[in-house]
Amino acid sequence: YEYVRPPCVEQAFYNNARKVIYRERLADSSCANPLLPYASEACCATGDLRAQRSPDYLYDQERVLFTTAEYRCAAIGKMSCDFNDIGGIEEYQMGYHWSTDKCHILLKVNSIGQVAIVYKPEDYAYLHPHIDEDNMNFFKVYWTNGYPKSANNCGNGVCEAIVSGGCLCKTAVSESRVFSRMPKSPREVLSYLKVGAYDPSAFDAGKYVKYEENGIKAYFTSPGSFNTETIFEVNEKFGGIRRFKNSMEFVRVQGAPEYSFRNAPSFMSILNTEADVRDAEYETQAALDHYLHHDNTAPFIAIRLIQRFTTSNPSPRYVKEVATAFRNGKYGQFGTGAYGDLAATIASVLLEPEARSVTLDADPFRGGLREPILRVMAVLRSMEVEKSEGYPVLRLEGMSDKIGQMAHSFPTVFSFFLPEYRPDGRPGEATLVGPET
Repeated sequence: YEYVRPPCVEQAFYNNARKVIYRERLADSSCANPLLPYASEACCATGDLRAQRSPDYLYDQERVLFTTAEYRCAAIGKMSCDFNDIGGIEEYQMGYHWSTDKCHILLKVNSIGQVAIVYKPEDYAYLHPHIDEDNMNFFKVYWTNGYPKSANNCGNGVCEAIVSGGCLCKTAVSESRVFSRMPKSPREVLSYLKVGAYDPSAFDAGKYVKYEENGIKAYFTSPGSFNTETIFEVNEKFGGIRRFKNSMEFVRVQGAPEYSFRNAPSFMSILNTEADVRDAEYETQAALDHYLHHDNTAPFIAIRLIQRFTTSNPSPRYVKEVATAFRNGKYGQFGTGAYGDLAATIASVLLEPEARSVTLDADPFRGGLREPILRVMAVLRSMEVEKSEGYPVLRLEGMSDKIGQMAHSFPTVFSFFLPEYRPDGRPGEATLVGPET
C-alpha cells in the first residue's frame, strides 16, 4: 500500500523557518516550515556534532514535524542539533534532517514589483539555484501601498539594493481572522476567504463544535468563538463542498510593514524533495476546476456553440438559456443534471425557439454566413464538377492562400475565425459580427 496525500497547498512564506540539511553539512541546505512534516530528526549528544537517527525511525526518508524530531531526540537522551553528518545510516538513506539553526526567508523584488524567494540559512555549504540570491523565478503578487524599488531607495533603506537591480528584503508573515461573526451568505464566504481547510471530521472527536446559519456550517474550536482556526463550510452553486479557514495571511517587509501582499499559496513545495508530479497534477486540476466553474464560463461556451451551430448574433435570452442548461446539466429530457453536461447544452442550442423560429428566418441578419470553403464546395457541386482521369479524388491546391481556409488546416488552435469579428458594410455598421467572413 502507498499513502497518497490529498490535494493540499502550502503558503510560500512563513515565520520561524528552520534550516534543514541534506544528510551532511557539506551537502545542500534549505529552509523548511517547522509546522510541516518535511524532514527527519538528527539527534546529538552534548558537544558531539555527529548525529544519529531515533530507533523509532522505521522508513527511509521518513519526514516529521520539527517538534516531533525534538521529542524523538529527547526520548533517547539527546537533542536536536546543527550537525555535521548522520552516523549509522546507509548511503541510499537520503533526505533532509532538521537542525537547530534558524533560516531567513527573503523577498527579492524586481523593478515591476514581481517577487522571487531567497533562502538564507544561518550557516550553510550549498543552496540550490532556485532559492539562492541569483534566483530569477519571479512571480506576480498584489502589493498594497506600493513596493520597495530603486525609486524609493528600496523602501528608504529598509531593504538591500541588489547590484543587478531590485531589492532584497526580510519578511514577516502576519495572520488575522477575517470574520468575527457568521457570514451573511455562502457568497460572502467565497468572496473573502482564500485559505482552504481540512474536513473537520478528520480531527479528533471534540476538536470542533458545529453551528449552522445562513446556509453556512461553522466549526469552532471554542463554541461561538471566531478565530483563525474556525472552519466555514459552504455548498457551491453547481455542486461540491468548499471549506475555508477563517484566516488571511499577509507577507510584510520587515521595517516597512506598509509594503505587503497576500501570502501566495502553492501546490508545489519549494523544498525540492517534496515537489513531485503528483502535486503538479493537483495544481493543474485545480486550475482547470477554477476555469470550469468560473461565472463567465457558461455564457462564454454558450455563445461559441451558438455561433457554430445556429446564428452568429444570438440574443441575450438565447445565450442565457444555453448557459443555464450548461450549469444545470438539464434541458427538458436531455442531460444528467451534472454541471457542464454537453448533451443538455447542445440540446438547448438546437431546440431553443430562437434556433427554430421560421419568423426569424425571414430576418436577413439572422443565421450565419457560409464559410469560404463551403462556398467553394457549393459552387463545385452546382457545376457537377468531376474528378480528373487517373485521379481518385478531387484536389484543391493552395486554398489557404486563395480564400483563407482549407479543411484540416487551422492556422492556430483558435480555428479560422475570430468570434467577435465585425465585417465591413451594413452588418458591421449595425454592430453585428460575422466570424466566418
